[in-house]
Amino acid sequence: MSLAISRRRFVVAGALGLATGAAPRAARAQTVVRFSGWAFEPQVVEANVKRFMEQNPDVKVEYTPLDLQLYNEKMVALFNAGTQPDAYYVRDINLGAWVEAGWVQPIDGLPGLAELDRDIFPFNREALAYKGKQYGTPYYGDIYVYMYDRKLAQKAGVDKAPVTLEQLKQAALAVKKTGLADYPILKGFKTNVDGLSEFWSMVFASGGQLFDEELTPLYPDKDKTALGVLEWLVQAIHDWKILDPKGLELDETQARDVFVNGQGVFTSNVGNVLPRANNPKLSKRAGDIAATRFPGLADVGKGPMGWTRLYCLDAKTRVKDGAWRLIYYMGGKDKTGTYYTAKDWYRKYGVGYAFMSLDRDPEMIKVHKDAGWDLEVRSQQYAKAQSRTNVKAPWYNEWDRFTQQQIQNTLIKKASPRDALTASANKARDLKKQWS
Repeated sequence: MSLAISRRRFVVAGALGLATGAAPRAARAQTVVRFSGWAFEPQVVEANVKRFMEQNPDVKVEYTPLDLQLYNEKMVALFNAGTQPDAYYVRDINLGAWVEAGWVQPIDGLPGLAELDRDIFPFNREALAYKGKQYGTPYYGDIYVYMYDRKLAQKAGVDKAPVTLEQLKQAALAVKKTGLADYPILKGFKTNVDGLSEFWSMVFASGGQLFDEELTPLYPDKDKTALGVLEWLVQAIHDWKILDPKGLELDETQARDVFVNGQGVFTSNVGNVLPRANNPKLSKRAGDIAATRFPGLADVGKGPMGWTRLYCLDAKTRVKDGAWRLIYYMGGKDKTGTYYTAKDWYRKYGVGYAFMSLDRDPEMIKVHKDAGWDLEVRSQQYAKAQSRTNVKAPWYNEWDRFTQQQIQNTLIKKASPRDALTASANKARDLKKQWS
């Protein structure tokens, strides 16, 4: 099934606030909670689920990892068959559609939620809600990061991190001139989940917007930022020859693997790639990779795109109490009051956390430094990160995929930047009208 969930097949769930029963917990038989997520490092999830069950012996969790790239399709199939789990991961790009379909229930007022919310970064907190109700706890929240090989850049005489696209162009040309890399900038442009992350980040870092608050497109003419960014990318590939055309055949994960194995000098990727790139067990260039403020058309002090992944409760779960305790543990605190799961993910894989207080945690500060972060740059980028304006629209996912295709057409010169963005804007208008 298409990632765009068929509007004709929505089945709105009945009462979302399901009763949990009045029997004392100690008197109940063990509750079975079915739990699923996309298969990113499932052994870490299994270990955390086991720890949850040790702290909650009256709950048994049956965890099933699903294919990462096909997660949305597989979950939609489970919803349509009525065999979905009690709790599961949800991407912010799907939340609006899943709520509109009646698949997810709100969690407002559940025990401990208000305390968690007070400690969540604003852009993450915003992503957990839809139409005034909260639907999840944070699996993780992160920002898109621009990074470069500081050692190779310095060999080419680039001593200052580029923070504008013009500075990035000049730095890449300097690297190219020395022969250190034929194409100094490496980026994956193959269509995949969230494949617009760099584009959004360059627009935000430039001080631009793609949509207004009513989700009406501002590009390509009312706000020309997106047009300027796409024109720069086209020139980077075809005129200056600093952006590797091989990236058209690579998705984000493949581009990451090529970069950590030594190709390219400049790249962008999800936040957990920086610690991976500086981990000698996972990268050939460990210790050499630094992050910079995300480059835009001008240095206006803005940040990149930020996003959130959620743990949510199914609208039809019959084990709401046990399922809530699970996603409170996974997306919040354990029985000792510690953000155990969030810290565990960050220590092991650099998966970003959503809790402001962890920025002051000495253990996390050390992990940031070991990952290669300049703490001042990190603080500025997280503080200025923005959530995508239309990410909660139930049509976001369909628009995202369509726009990725338009950008690909532009990068292979099958369409002009203006024509591609006009087609994208028209698609957004049509989808908005269909959902109104």
